[in-house]
Amino acid sequence: MIKDIDSNKVFLSDQLEKKYPDTFRRLTALFNEEGVEWDIIPHTNDIWARDYMPIQIDENDFLLYRYEPDYLSDDSERKATITDASLVCNSMAIKHRKTEIKIDGGNVTPCGEYIVMTDKVFTENNKDKNDKEFKRQLETELRHIIIIIPWHCIDSDDEEADVYGHSDGFIHWCGGNIVLMSNHRDVDPKEASEIRKIMESHGFEVTEMLFDVPHPEPLWNWAYINYLQVGHLIIVPTFGIEEDKQALRYIKTLNPTCKIRQIRLRDIAAWGGALHCITWNIKWQ
Repeated sequence: MIKDIDSNKVFLSDQLEKKYPDTFRRLTALFNEEGVEWDIIPHTNDIWARDYMPIQIDENDFLLYRYEPDYLSDDSERKATITDASLVCNSMAIKHRKTEIKIDGGNVTPCGEYIVMTDKVFTENNKDKNDKEFKRQLETELRHIIIIIPWHCIDSDDEEADVYGHSDGFIHWCGGNIVLMSNHRDVDPKEASEIRKIMESHGFEVTEMLFDVPHPEPLWNWAYINYLQVGHLIIVPTFGIEEDKQALRYIKTLNPTCKIRQIRLRDIAAWGGALHCITWNIKWQ
């Protein structure tokens, strides 16, 4: 699978400039400063490009899936925000193959030769979480071995509940067998231990992004893991809180060959996503 370090171009939803003009201006200015090629995705209905754009398996292999997440399909108003990715791909002349499996792009995280997904992919496809045949089908479509990590959402009506189940909100691959993990232990210690154990069982060395500050800010400090990497450039969200410096130290330590930049992102993170969510970075020929 094409990994972040292989990517050389970033795409942003055409809704980002309309809805968050300041963030759009600052982010694209940073791209220009660093010589990062970028462009706009047309015909989108929301800013979360990662979730609906196709998965780049290889340079010329883009997999388009059914993007029908339950957190958007439960009423007509939310359903209207679902982007027609086929229309987008056709307008951008992106050749792709299709699968009828329901997938959320934020739940597809490359880790070396593996892809990591939360078990919400089973739920959204009305499958039992131990359905081995469905997992084999997933691996056939994605052409990689998939590591399944747990996701629990006891009460989807709870405003603080994780209704998304995106693996890119839990882990980020840092090359080799190194994985950086979010501070999920602060929210669900048992699930964090399960995720760590599963990743370690596949040979990964896991570092958890745990913070030692007098006044933690859980409204924001979950979002550092959702940083963007394009080639050897990493852009990290910041929030003007005590955890900013510690998060930067974690990411620098585990990515010693990368240049690190920061950008304030409160306006985006307040809605449950960060830099990885609002971008689609690929290897562009």
